[in-house]
Amino acid sequence: MVQLFRQPLVQFLVGGALFYLALAAFGPSENKGDNAYLIVVDDPALLIYLQYQDKAFDTKQARLLLSSLDAVGRAKLEAEYIRDEIMVREAISLGLDQNDDVIRQRLIQKTDFIFQGFGEEKGGLTNADIEAYYGANSDRYVQPAQATFTHIFFNARDCGLAEAKRDAEAALIQLNSEQVSFEQAGQHGDRFFFLRNYVERSDRLVTDHFGSEMMAHIFSTEPGSDWIGPFQSKYGFHLVMMRGKQPAQTLPLENVAAQVLADMERDRLDAARLAAYQRAAEHYTILKHLPSAPQTSGSR
Repeated sequence: MVQLFRQPLVQFLVGGALFYLALAAFGPSENKGDNAYLIVVDDPALLIYLQYQDKAFDTKQARLLLSSLDAVGRAKLEAEYIRDEIMVREAISLGLDQNDDVIRQRLIQKTDFIFQGFGEEKGGLTNADIEAYYGANSDRYVQPAQATFTHIFFNARDCGLAEAKRDAEAALIQLNSEQVSFEQAGQHGDRFFFLRNYVERSDRLVTDHFGSEMMAHIFSTEPGSDWIGPFQSKYGFHLVMMRGKQPAQTLPLENVAAQVLADMERDRLDAARLAAYQRAAEHYTILKHLPSAPQTSGSR
């Protein structure tokens, strides 16, 4: 008998019988209602299907794609949707979705997508809405302070800090006495790790390259034709000639209108998702079990 069950054909038949019994026990049945076997194929279903297929949750783009399909293309899309829907329902009926973190994450993503749809159902944004949003969030649209300068670098890694500073101090006197220009900076000093000339560079980038202390010196200096310094960075010392600078400023709405609109729509969808989640959460009761107190070695 044991040898019989080791035969591949017998194993196949037994496996098929078990699968059939599972379908009969857990699969949809007429007693559970006809809805289990009803698949509605319409534009809303196909729109959602298209967006998940493309992994680009853009309802407008999906609607354009669906409307552009000819009869053959739509029939193909409908057949794919029906096949996938049948496979999903059969998998759920067999309990294959249980205790599967990948499926859980997909369900979370899909519910989040549905919650987001509540925001898309709202009316379009008016100019007054955009102006009000811009006024309330103007700090998002600030152009950082910028500076234009060149520098001559003295590498402390080659000779040490003390000698690099002495070289920079001596060079400062020579450069100003010879009236070395902005454009001639590249003829002096050591090769720097980043840039020689900084044209309309932000205070953040200058800080990244030179450190906050040297950035403060640069942005507190007025443009001119004199070399100033030396200023120390973590790499060595620098002589600087300022060509121009511009303080931080809030960009006018007409310059950032597209970004403001995108930010506003994103915030509106985020708010809609949060509101939908909170409405759903009101129907749930949360029961928390406190962790048990650790038992001491003497407890019984």
